Amino acid sequence: MLEPSDVLALYYTSLYSGDLGTVKELMTEGSYIMTLETFGLRLALRDQEFKSQLKKIEHDEDALAEVENKLSYDLIDRRNSPKIDIKSVSWNGENRQTIDYTEDGKMKKLYFSKEKDGWKINYYAGRKVE
Repeated sequence: MLEPSDVLALYYTSLYSGDLGTVKELMTEGSYIMTLETFGLRLALRDQEFKSQLKKIEHDEDALAEVENKLSYDLIDRRNSPKIDIKSVSWNGENRQTIDYTEDGKMKKLYFSKEKDGWKINYYAGRKVE
């Protein structure tokens, strides 16, 4: 089972190589949808059809597949390979962790929850649970 620090590194490698299948496996479903919406915003501003599809991804498998396909190529075209440096890891309860890190020198934070199939990026896991 991958530890959260391994998930973090694999997330960035997969994201910017356009491997959204792996990104999807590393995240909870809700967090993955939010990631598609966030990274798809730039493309949605230039492509009205993509914008329309992006709005439907939670309820329409065909729209989700099309968004993943187009966004994958867009992420590859960005040619981004950020330098990630983990600064600290803290527990937010028995099955939650927070990693503070820098992405190209900019401070960031990601939350993780331990799911039945391993550690996942979970944007909702930031609050402490006893």
